[in-house]
Amino acid sequence: MLKIKSTDSNRTLLSLDDSYLFDDVHDWRAQRLTEIDLKPAKQQLVIGEYKNVTEGRKVTHTLCRSRAAIEALQQPTHSFTAIVNKIRSSQWLGVTGKPITDVVNIGVGGSDLGPQMASFALKEFDDESSSSAVDVHFVSSMDGGQLYAVLPIVDPETTLFVIASKSFGTIDTFANVDTVKCWVNHVMSESAWLEHHVIGVSSNKEKMTAYGIPEHHQLSFDEGVGGRFSLWSTIGLSIAVSIGMAPFCKMLAGALAVDEHFLTVPDNDNVPVRLALNGVYLRQQKGINNLAILPYDGRLRMLPSYLQQLDMESNGKQATRDNKSLHQPTGPILWGGFGPNGQHAFYQHLHQGYDDFAADFVLVLNRSATRFPPQVAASLQQQQRLSVANCLAHRRLLWWGDKSVESPRDNYPGSHASNLLLLDELTPESFGALIAVYEHKIFIQGLLWDVNSFDQPGVEKGKKYALSVLDALSDNQSEDFDDVTNALIDYYRQHINRDS
Repeated sequence: MLKIKSTDSNRTLLSLDDSYLFDDVHDWRAQRLTEIDLKPAKQQLVIGEYKNVTEGRKVTHTLCRSRAAIEALQQPTHSFTAIVNKIRSSQWLGVTGKPITDVVNIGVGGSDLGPQMASFALKEFDDESSSSAVDVHFVSSMDGGQLYAVLPIVDPETTLFVIASKSFGTIDTFANVDTVKCWVNHVMSESAWLEHHVIGVSSNKEKMTAYGIPEHHQLSFDEGVGGRFSLWSTIGLSIAVSIGMAPFCKMLAGALAVDEHFLTVPDNDNVPVRLALNGVYLRQQKGINNLAILPYDGRLRMLPSYLQQLDMESNGKQATRDNKSLHQPTGPILWGGFGPNGQHAFYQHLHQGYDDFAADFVLVLNRSATRFPPQVAASLQQQQRLSVANCLAHRRLLWWGDKSVESPRDNYPGSHASNLLLLDELTPESFGALIAVYEHKIFIQGLLWDVNSFDQPGVEKGKKYALSVLDALSDNQSEDFDDVTNALIDYYRQHINRDS
């Protein structure tokens, strides 16, 4: 079993068991490692020098969790830290003089998935030395459905809005912001709202200033920090408000421990490299096109959605780094769900369906639950043991199967490969390690497939198409699309005109 240790102690943050793979994987991994030298690219990534060739800039998200960055955040005068502490200590006052009680993070993609996942997973580690009564909410959906649920339970006089957008121009995000402006205008002017109730988080300071956000309420980050890699940056403001600065810095320290492991441990024993090689082997040698992410801890229930973006947006490509056509499969389709609930939903198909898949099981062994009375804590630990038993049992059955010649209904074919990522305990540090492992795994797979893991042309193309259709929905004089889309646009116009 491969292990990653904490940087400041000998504690194990994360372990990897990949015993349930096919026999030829060992020789294949060894051969693949003789064909490529990963060391230069790994070094460049960790020190912020690796080049995103498509966008012409360096990749810098690892610098957000460097030792120097963590030490800077531990100073109370740091702008990020000062804002977090001001909100959590009830010193941030709204326009009417009332303390802020709710923070609404408005963002999409990497400005939503990572912060929301981490805030939910780590809420129980809220720093007791600066306990906060602030509730944090997340809004990303362009259709307004989440605002519809959030706005009735917050007060415009005591709510702070974090507009989180790398470009500070994402249409999904500002559709929500425009609705919020309508919602607050019966209580305060737009200028008062911007002065007292808005924080901007972006790599585009000029746009934040032009929008009217005061400079001292702006938090910027480097353009080299990709959205899906940005939870370590100022985009993590909602995480820090949820749990406090000390746990937030521990999360960064856990990721730093993985960076150091990634650089110093030989590739064959290197957890992210091993995961990457296993994935490429299953994709290319075994033809398995999908990976199920199965966390066996409710605090990690948002991990599959987060990893969908991290992996599929990074390596779902058909072109090489220098824009040549690829003629081999690249990143798999990621899907999954909270393991214990999945057992009562889609595991039937996993055990006896026809389709090939691979799986990553994520298991937390222990839960201390120190904030509860001993009897309750002991009961919670028993529940954790139940989760461990179910994880190990289902993983075993998926690999070994249980053959029955007499009864097809009782036949379980098995031979479904899996990795098991083990956390001795879920803490901010081990959580940070887990996420950084997946980041580096995806980076190595991008190198092996020769794709740029840091661009997203498909996303950008989709946005352009959506803007054209939006114009058509709003204007009877529009460009011509295909027959199906044209008919649906006409139907929309007739429906809206009939109801208005």
